[in-house]
Amino acid sequence: MQKRLTLFLCLLFPLFLAAQQNTGIRTGNYSGIQGALLNPASIADTKLKWDVNVLSGGTNFDNTFVYIPKGAVPAFGFKSIIEGIIHEDKFGTHFDPKNPGKLYNLTLSTELLGPSFQLQLPTTVNSVIGLTIASRSYANIRNIPGHVAQSAYDHLLNQGLWNAPFSDHSTQMDALSWLEYGLHYGAVLFDDGATKWTGGISLKYLQGVAAAYAKNTNLNYTIGDTTHLLFAHSSVDYGRTDYDSYRKISGYGDLNHGHGLGADLGVVFQQLGGPKEGAGYLYKIGISLLDIGSIKFNRNAAVYHLQTDGGDFSGWRGVHLTSNIQVDRTLSAVFYQGDSSRSKTGDQFTMGLPTSLSVQGDWNFCSSFFLNATIVKGFGHANGQGVRQPDIYAVTPRYESKWWDVSLPLSLLYYGNWRPRAGLAVRAGYFFFGGDAPVGLLALGDMQGVDFYAGVHFFVLQKVQKNTNNN
Repeated sequence: MQKRLTLFLCLLFPLFLAAQQNTGIRTGNYSGIQGALLNPASIADTKLKWDVNVLSGGTNFDNTFVYIPKGAVPAFGFKSIIEGIIHEDKFGTHFDPKNPGKLYNLTLSTELLGPSFQLQLPTTVNSVIGLTIASRSYANIRNIPGHVAQSAYDHLLNQGLWNAPFSDHSTQMDALSWLEYGLHYGAVLFDDGATKWTGGISLKYLQGVAAAYAKNTNLNYTIGDTTHLLFAHSSVDYGRTDYDSYRKISGYGDLNHGHGLGADLGVVFQQLGGPKEGAGYLYKIGISLLDIGSIKFNRNAAVYHLQTDGGDFSGWRGVHLTSNIQVDRTLSAVFYQGDSSRSKTGDQFTMGLPTSLSVQGDWNFCSSFFLNATIVKGFGHANGQGVRQPDIYAVTPRYESKWWDVSLPLSLLYYGNWRPRAGLAVRAGYFFFGGDAPVGLLALGDMQGVDFYAGVHFFVLQKVQKNTNNN
């Protein structure tokens, strides 16, 4: 039951929290402060005098291991999914007994953007400032072998995986949740009537809420039966914040487990002109470097190293662990022949942000019609710990007007596996909603993930000025 509940939260709870790179909304000319999260230079040439994001949120989740089969639940069938958790009859896995070493991957990002704004400064040089308050989370599981994932899914009770030696030399897990306070600035750098350059920067204070990681995995294990779990010549490094501390949250300060700084940088080039009734440009190209920075966790945090030439977790089926400290001490005792404290090596660690490079191109080919191409390339953290932004390659045709936008994002998501996606995004006045991968949520196919976002923002348009340079 607990396993299915965790799965349910991963699949559905983030829907009520905007996905990190929702290309259907953030690439438009009326995106407001949302656009600054993809390229901070975008706000420097805004069509909005000011913009206030009241509340917006969404998620981007995908995995290659667990799924809900098509037809098992109806479209937006949240009640049916909950019943499936209770009765444990709605979920399946892609585990292949003939290829137990096949590797699987998972990616999850959520974002809740609270009260935020952008405002054009009354100066002779076009410049805009903005402020964002956000809650963000990322989780990545990379290269986990099928026998490890299936054993975890079955609580080690899959007898088809008993009494056989298995190895895991590849699994890496990273999870990070934080509060983010961002100050954004964009300005026109150059404008000669034919071309225009804008630049932008975002500086962010980060408050670490929770984090965990596992790396340098080298496990050789055998599940004997319900009484023995054997390890031979095994080692792994992991760290985590103390999740038991969240049971005693009495105020805002109890969420604080560390601090950090972050930054975004961006520039945009525009070739002015284009359709007479268009956006004022023929095309524009932007490039941005996003989420530079890290968070140091030094409150209720710990680092561990497990290593053994031979360990036996005897009677594991009868052990009831109710806290993460009990888990840590139990694992230490298994790997270090009864020494429950030897595995701890430190009380602080650093987690890298999901740093990425993004390139955006937008072509105003006919009046209110646009074609956008966006690439987001995530960076790893070498042997350090940190979450990773999946790679995104998107092409998005878009109809855009002052009060209506309709976008059809077509994208490829890569996080160790390629995922083709087709979505829809709509802005209707002050409201917007959409998704880059709604197939599973609409019960049109197997649900292996979701990508959905929605929000409300209020804005005032710029006064229309005649363009004497556009003949």
